[in-house]
Amino acid sequence: MTAEKLPDRFEKDFFKHESQQRSWDDLVVGETYDAEPFEVTPERIQLYVEGTEDFNPFFTDEEAAKNSQFEGLIAPPTILTPIVFAAVSPDSWIKMPGAINPGQRWEFGVPVRPGDTIYCHIKLRDKYIKRGKKYAMSEMHITNQNDEFVCRWTGGLVLQFQGNEEMKNR
Repeated sequence: MTAEKLPDRFEKDFFKHESQQRSWDDLVVGETYDAEPFEVTPERIQLYVEGTEDFNPFFTDEEAAKNSQFEGLIAPPTILTPIVFAAVSPDSWIKMPGAINPGQRWEFGVPVRPGDTIYCHIKLRDKYIKRGKKYAMSEMHITNQNDEFVCRWTGGLVLQFQGNEEMKNR
C-alpha cells in the first residue's frame, strides 16, 4: 500500500510555525474556530490500524463488520486524534511546541467510517495558571458530513514553554 500524501495545509512539524503562534496571554476564553474538513479514506484507516496494531475485525474485515452491530467497516475511535491534529491550522495553539497533554475526556456518538468527512469545531473554554504552568482548556465538537455527532473531546494542554525560560532549557 502506498501512503497517501496529506495536502500541504496539514503540516505535522509543530516547530515550523512556532513564530506565528500567539502566546498564552493572547488566547481569549470563548474564542471558537473550525478545523479544515478531513476525508477519512480506507487507506488512512488501514495505516492507523497498522500503526496502532489494533486489528479489530470491525476495522479490517468487511464481512465481519457487515455482520456486526455496525453493519459495515468503522475506524478505531482514537483515529480522531491524528485527524484533528492534521486538520487544525499549523499555527494553532493546539499545536504549540512542547505542550503537554494533562488528560482528556471523549464522548462518542456515531462511529467514523471510510468515506466520512470529519468536521471539528473548537472552543477555548478556559485558561489558568496552576503551579506556575499555563493551561489552556478546550472543547471540540466533532461531526461528520451528515452533521451527525461523532465525538465531544474535552481536555487541555499545559503550555510549558509560554513565558517560562527555565522550561526552554530542559
